[in-house]
Amino acid sequence: MEVDSIIKLLIVTSVVVIPMLGITARFALKPIVDAIVRLREGGMLPGDTAQALGGEVRQVRADLHQLHDEMAQMRQEMGRLREVESFHMALRDAAPQAAALPAPAE
Repeated sequence: MEVDSIIKLLIVTSVVVIPMLGITARFALKPIVDAIVRLREGGMLPGDTAQALGGEVRQVRADLHQLHDEMAQMRQEMGRLREVESFHMALRDAAPQAAALPAPAE
């Protein structure tokens, strides 16, 4: 082969074949790249995990603190309900004793 033939072959290859391979590779790789990006955004692949985990830890701490406060309120309300119930029991037990007393003299 002569040098002119090799140069013509290289020019045809660089003008026609290489762009065709690039377009084919783009269409073949685009769905794969999109899937990887979606997985990274969904948290399935490691990306900025330190920031994501920090935010999740703060959210869990806030939720735990809120649950702790709710439990404290529930315990206070249960204590109040016990006091009210014992007061009502005392009133109910005291009612028959009042009926057993003689009528006051006039």
